[in-house]
Amino acid sequence: MHTPVSRKLVNESYLVFASMQEQKAMQEDKTINRAQLLKFSRNYRSIIRSCLLELQNTSEGIDADVAIHNESQMQLYSIMDLVWSLCEIIFIENLPGGVILLRMVEWCKWNFPLVDDLVRSCMSSRDNLPYQHPEYWNAVTALVLQGRLAEARDLLKLHPEFQVQVYDSYSCMDELLRKMPVFSYHQGQSISEFEIKWQHWQAECVKRLKDGDFDTKPELKTICRILTGDNEVLTEVSHLCGNWYQMLVTYLLYNNPTTKVYDLYYHSQVCIQMCNSHSEWGALDNILLAVCAFDIDRVIRECCEHLSNWWLPAHLSDLLNASGLVPADAEKNQVEIELQEILIVRFAESLMSLESYWNVVAGYLANCGPLSQQYLALFVQRITLTSEKKASKVLRLCEKHNLNDEAQSICRQLCRQALREKRHGDALSWCIKLKDSSLAMYIADEMLSVYAKTGVFPNIDLIDYLGSSVLVSERLTFLGKYRDFHKLHANKEYKEAGYLLLNLLISKIAPLEFWPSLIMDCLLLLSKEDLIYGVEETTNLLSCLNTLDQKKKVLEKFSETEKNNHLKRMQHLRVALTNNLAKAIVS
Repeated sequence: MHTPVSRKLVNESYLVFASMQEQKAMQEDKTINRAQLLKFSRNYRSIIRSCLLELQNTSEGIDADVAIHNESQMQLYSIMDLVWSLCEIIFIENLPGGVILLRMVEWCKWNFPLVDDLVRSCMSSRDNLPYQHPEYWNAVTALVLQGRLAEARDLLKLHPEFQVQVYDSYSCMDELLRKMPVFSYHQGQSISEFEIKWQHWQAECVKRLKDGDFDTKPELKTICRILTGDNEVLTEVSHLCGNWYQMLVTYLLYNNPTTKVYDLYYHSQVCIQMCNSHSEWGALDNILLAVCAFDIDRVIRECCEHLSNWWLPAHLSDLLNASGLVPADAEKNQVEIELQEILIVRFAESLMSLESYWNVVAGYLANCGPLSQQYLALFVQRITLTSEKKASKVLRLCEKHNLNDEAQSICRQLCRQALREKRHGDALSWCIKLKDSSLAMYIADEMLSVYAKTGVFPNIDLIDYLGSSVLVSERLTFLGKYRDFHKLHANKEYKEAGYLLLNLLISKIAPLEFWPSLIMDCLLLLSKEDLIYGVEETTNLLSCLNTLDQKKKVLEKFSETEKNNHLKRMQHLRVALTNNLAKAIVS
């Protein structure tokens, strides 16, 4: 899952998966209708095919080690495409008898290009005489085995003996291939009508064979025996099919073209016997045989056991469960749900080693089953927060899925990190999201401490936009009000600013350690020509100053120089308050 092609598979298939979950959420029974399900299935399959083509295009001009890895990846994607496409035909499309064989002929054509290689080899012969190529008759026979009769006729016409006489063996074979009936379901043809035509056609093939029309041409005789559905000759040419599932298409084509889905397993056994000596039994055989047996549980189990990653079983299981093919029995249905949950969790776990997949992993865990919220909560706790942008995304995820405890943990973690780095504004913003009053008080005290020492508020803009968030803590309320005082003073609204400052002192919401800075702001107002404070207000300010004189510990955190400066300023303030009191009494 670390290669670029695998990243493409993961990211694009997750979009399809997420879209499916939205569609299921809209349905009460969590199922999706056939048309939509087929659309999702084809989207998955197009992603697999795109990844496979990309691997094939990048396989040239690379070193040996990468080539070996690419080869194994192409083999895996080919198997995934092969299995998924057959599952789509048998499980999803729900085709009637006769039509399913037509789809399997297409499946065979697109997934087994050996026939095309033979034809290409003949057509590219050195003397441009395809019929002289040693593989010419194998190519014609292989085309007939795959049901590609029009192409077989075209290749036969390249033989110089074709139509030398008015009516010979070649013309006879061309006629039989041309007349083979094809089921036209979409044109309203009935099964019985097609079967009658097909039986008449095959009876004609048998008659031509018995009449000895092809006795002089053994290759054409072999092809005619194939058309009659002769199992003996099918066994003889099984090496051109290569495996039993290709032979299955041929066998049905010339023995039972109107077969139904539930008969595929029986016919598969016959084809396995035919191809037993030509191929070794492998993992892919187990999977495809389970598909032909219409055994969904076994298909998923075989995929889990034999494939090297969890992508196919996880997504295929999710798709088939959404089709409503799960057992109606409540107990079995519960087992299916648990299995699907395990598969999606396993696939998500396989992606966790790459940090860039965290969002995709979260999406899968959020939709894995009844325990999705618990899985998601455990995963969120493990996400490494490398930036505040990523942290914001994780918080939105927590908010979407009601993971309140995890969201608070993230905010607390980021808040403490910002405090360690002396970023008080960032710390305060995370604290407000956290709604932790004690932590908010601590941060506000830190900001006030910075102001007391430097005369400058850190992150003053943030304080302007606190709004109702100031109610989280008394300290934040004080910060907001104190900022309002500075704005009123800057706007030359001195009387309003003076009364606000006095209320801050009288209400005692300001920490006592900040009183020296707060009360010294009165000097800015007492120096104005207009009288700001009356007798009562000035008396209250003198009382606050006397209280501060009695609290000597307030100045202990300052250096000796700072302490002396504060004492001198307080003496100036006392004189200014006394003069203001006299002026107020006179006025």
